[in-house]
Amino acid sequence: MTTTIQVKDDTIEWLKRLREQYKAASYDEVIETLIKKEHTLPKSGWGLLKGKVSRKAMLEGLRDKHDRF
Repeated sequence: MTTTIQVKDDTIEWLKRLREQYKAASYDEVIETLIKKEHTLPKSGWGLLKGKVSRKAMLEGLRDKHDRF
């Protein structure tokens, strides 16, 4: 199934450049490549929160003081 979409002139220029860069056969391939790059999951979560959340803040509230042995 083919669908026509409207894009701004600037957007089509970007798509043309990326099509050449990726050596893609179509704009669809370019868009698909961009989507896959954006939504790939990291192999590991190591360091994912580094600098964003302190260890103390992450562990806070996990256990009650009364829940400890």
